Amino acid sequence: MTTLTPQASDQQPEALSAPQVLWNSGDEGDEAGFFSHRFTMAGSWRITGPLDTADLQWALDQLVVRHTILRTVVTRDKDSPTQEVVPARSVPLLVDHLAVAAGPDRDAAAERLRNEAETGSLDPRTVPLLRARLVRFDAEDAVLSLVTHHTAGDEWSMQVLLRDLAELIRAHAEDRPADLPEAVQYTDFTHDELTRENTPRTEEDRAYWRTHLAGARVFAVPTDREVPHVHSAPYSAHTFPLDAATVTRAHELAAQADTPVSTVYLAAFNLLAHRINGTMDPVIDTLTTVRPAPRHQGIVGPLMDFLALRTGLAGHDTFRDVLAATARTCREGHENAVPIQHVEDMLPELMSPNDEPRKTNLIFGAFAPPFEPAATRIADATEEVPKPAGLTPEGAWIPHGVAWTVHALATGELGGHIQFNTEELDPETVAGWAGTYAALLEAAVREPDRSWNSLG
Repeated sequence: MTTLTPQASDQQPEALSAPQVLWNSGDEGDEAGFFSHRFTMAGSWRITGPLDTADLQWALDQLVVRHTILRTVVTRDKDSPTQEVVPARSVPLLVDHLAVAAGPDRDAAAERLRNEAETGSLDPRTVPLLRARLVRFDAEDAVLSLVTHHTAGDEWSMQVLLRDLAELIRAHAEDRPADLPEAVQYTDFTHDELTRENTPRTEEDRAYWRTHLAGARVFAVPTDREVPHVHSAPYSAHTFPLDAATVTRAHELAAQADTPVSTVYLAAFNLLAHRINGTMDPVIDTLTTVRPAPRHQGIVGPLMDFLALRTGLAGHDTFRDVLAATARTCREGHENAVPIQHVEDMLPELMSPNDEPRKTNLIFGAFAPPFEPAATRIADATEEVPKPAGLTPEGAWIPHGVAWTVHALATGELGGHIQFNTEELDPETVAGWAGTYAALLEAAVREPDRSWNSLG
């Protein structure tokens, strides 16, 4: 059986990727900014069936060997930052037992465990950049939580880690080699990205953004109070469900428009932006973690793209028209994607609304699991622990602003999740936006040929 062996790193420090450069530009020390120990991401799953702790520990350690980003340290130098891969170390695994009766009480306990994972901390200078906790309710019912730092992963990465972990656990239990594709490393992505820099194609991409976003201003949400320079309150979250029937209609409408379903969700958000501040020219700062290049799909690390997507509403009568315009914007945006900091350098006024005292920046993202459930199954069954609907007073921390995401759920529903700070926004304000968005989306996919201005 293969075991973890200490590894010497023969790799020299390397240049940062564009996402890492963005993180480094927002370095505000250890308590704030992108390198804050609170800027973590977590996943929690309900595991049904037997799970051997030794198998789990071995598999976790192999993840660190397999994915070098989990043992990569970014030197936070403003002038010449680098990333350096260091030798592998064992993953800290905390194992607990919790005596809770099966049923609703146990489900609620699982939700609390997820929240505990999301509100934890992790020093990005201390490898491995992965922590695990297994809480057993009984011999065949447990919650497994994984935590990494945002400088080492993104939404897609967490699913890759879960897929690899599931197969490594099975392989160790069955005393066989793991059946996994060869791992492509984050530094390979960095090399690919740097190779593409300063090519004629990149210049064409930049020209697209200079033209497409000329005179544009990003959508920033109005706040209930002036935005403080430093927050003392924790970040809160509002979670809201969208029913399976609405999701089914959204998929059908996306297929008719020959566009991903995420475009439908963004088109509805364009209408929400209009409802909030009357804009007919919404420019939404969006986040995607999809890996368009097949070579990059198994990479763990921050590969996110931030795209400022501009969709004019004038001249479009129905939601189907708005969807077509949004689809065109998304397609062109992804085809011409360049790091967002390059766009900001070319168009310094684009993000100016984010600096107004009574506005805060907003990021919108739509996510779906990249793998079938069977690929991420640990033991007999594995289900993501749901986020509880409504207000979570203390949720996952983000550096600033509002993060608005929608996630495809195993139930067929869609989970909406809004992270915000109560020093900027009242929970009632955020809940109102969520309700309006849900009503707009439900009406839009039910009656796409109706005037978009009469929806909701």
